[in-house]
Amino acid sequence: MSAQNAYRSMTELPDLTLFKRFEGGAVYTQDHKGKYNVVIDESSIADLLSPEDLDDVELIKVLAFDTEQARLAYLAKRFDNNV
Repeated sequence: MSAQNAYRSMTELPDLTLFKRFEGGAVYTQDHKGKYNVVIDESSIADLLSPEDLDDVELIKVLAFDTEQARLAYLAKRFDNNV
């Protein structure tokens, strides 16, 4: 698994599939450029933070996996879903 560049907007990320919603955000999957990504969007909490606090917060994270099986294992472990 590797983390990719930070994104400011979900519109920068094509072809997302909703995996799970949670309080404060959502988790998506994405198959992009030969990688199996997990996108964690916590941008809905941005309204609760001051601009100074937002400087050091990564609200949209993209985790890249080499195989679909590795992504599924991560999702099952991290989000305890029956994947």
